Amino acid sequence: SDLRASLLPVRASKLLLAMFRFSLLLCVLLGVVLGDDDWEDTPLLTSLWQATSSSDNDAIDRLLDSSESAVSSRAADGRGLAWWAYEFKNAYALAAIDAFGGDMESADKDAGGQAASEMCSASNDCDKDALVAKAKAMVDEVKARKKQRQEEREKEDFDDDDEELGDDEF
Repeated sequence: SDLRASLLPVRASKLLLAMFRFSLLLCVLLGVVLGDDDWEDTPLLTSLWQATSSSDNDAIDRLLDSSESAVSSRAADGRGLAWWAYEFKNAYALAAIDAFGGDMESADKDAGGQAASEMCSASNDCDKDALVAKAKAMVDEVKARKKQRQEEREKEDFDDDDEELGDDEF
């Protein structure tokens, strides 16, 4: 009886350790599933919102060119370019999402559990299917514009290298 009583704290501590490990694993798994650890308001996202809401396609291009993560970045409420593109019925922004490696029809949810495309469905004057069709028809054009800008930047970088060499450097 005394031996049993002395083993109870050991069993309890093993049980507590197992529960702690399970809780830790659960937290890690939830963090991976929810994936909202890096949702934060940033100047880049504010600029993307402004460009999307005003249909400033050149600004959308510049902003997406400026950061590889811009297309998938999310504000503190879990929304990003896709949500705003649907909200403002901006087919060009949706096309840019696909052109920059995103998915305009992603089922990802914001902090409120709403997918980006639901921003359009919630609006009476938004035809989601027509908007997506229009955007898909624009993807190749957006990709071509992106490629052209990249080539122009590379040429400028090459030209800048030439300017740095003076006659007396040879």
